[in-house]
Amino acid sequence: MEAPFEDVTKGVLNAITEVEELSGRKILDGEKILTPNNGNVGADIYVSTSSAGGGLQMMVAGAVKAMTGESAQRCALGAGAIVMDVLASNDGRADHEKIERIRQLRPDMMLLSGGTDGGSVTHVVELAQFLKAADPKPRLGASYKLPVIYAGNNKAQGQVKEILDSSTALIVTENLRPSLEKENLMPARHKIHDIFLEHVMQQAPGYPKLMKMVGAPIMPTPAAVGVMTEKFAKANNFNVLAVDIGGATTDVFSVFSEVFNRTVSANLGMSYSISNVMAEAGLPNILRWLPFSLDEQDLRNRLKNKMIRPTTIPQTVDDLQIEHAVASSA
Repeated sequence: MEAPFEDVTKGVLNAITEVEELSGRKILDGEKILTPNNGNVGADIYVSTSSAGGGLQMMVAGAVKAMTGESAQRCALGAGAIVMDVLASNDGRADHEKIERIRQLRPDMMLLSGGTDGGSVTHVVELAQFLKAADPKPRLGASYKLPVIYAGNNKAQGQVKEILDSSTALIVTENLRPSLEKENLMPARHKIHDIFLEHVMQQAPGYPKLMKMVGAPIMPTPAAVGVMTEKFAKANNFNVLAVDIGGATTDVFSVFSEVFNRTVSANLGMSYSISNVMAEAGLPNILRWLPFSLDEQDLRNRLKNKMIRPTTIPQTVDDLQIEHAVASSA
């Protein structure tokens, strides 16, 4: 979704028109998708994923960095979020630094966790108080309250509600770490998806129109790729590794022995982050993938051009091969 059309459905209609041209199949009647599929006309279902506005940006907080902090991070990553920061009682930052950080980042939502069920409540209550003191504003719609998901010690639910209910849009769900050896990420992950649909995506222009076009709920793009990876692994009983390179981020999905994981490199991508790939990989590493010779300065100039015009696509075979080389390096 870029200027001049501040409407997510414009890109959808453009893409479908291209599919029509390439496939020789009529799919659209004006702005309406023809369903169901009938011979050479229409499609059975239209589903959409969304990374509008830079995708889903979250901040997570856990009582202990190496335990609930990591569980919270895994939960958010699995739900398709970019994790902007992980706060913890023992992360080495002073209280005022934590509060300042929450204020500064303006995430789309926060995930607060901590403590095993029935255990100590002090750390998680302290984190809730930091959150209240920071009084954070959400990134896209300053008019509504920041959604906060509480998935920590069930004994602290009452106190957390008391602290955060009036200043945030608080949602309480099951604990991410009900006991030391058990992780329970799905309930909170589902809540993240619900809030993404209800709060974050509602801020995207043209979104209500898109809702009427789809045949299934819209998911954050990485979450959808994750579901596909998991389903594929399960159906074939395989271990699977999948890589998704976007404009700003590179996601790596894996399913090993039925355990799903997603990691995000939020600064390696093909358009907005192309210079980071150049800096991290180094020009010689990108050049070795090219089937023709090019000097380093020429490559640097081409990549810098892409960085300042991130929405352009390759117009020559050479440019395309350069982008493939960058993708391999990323």
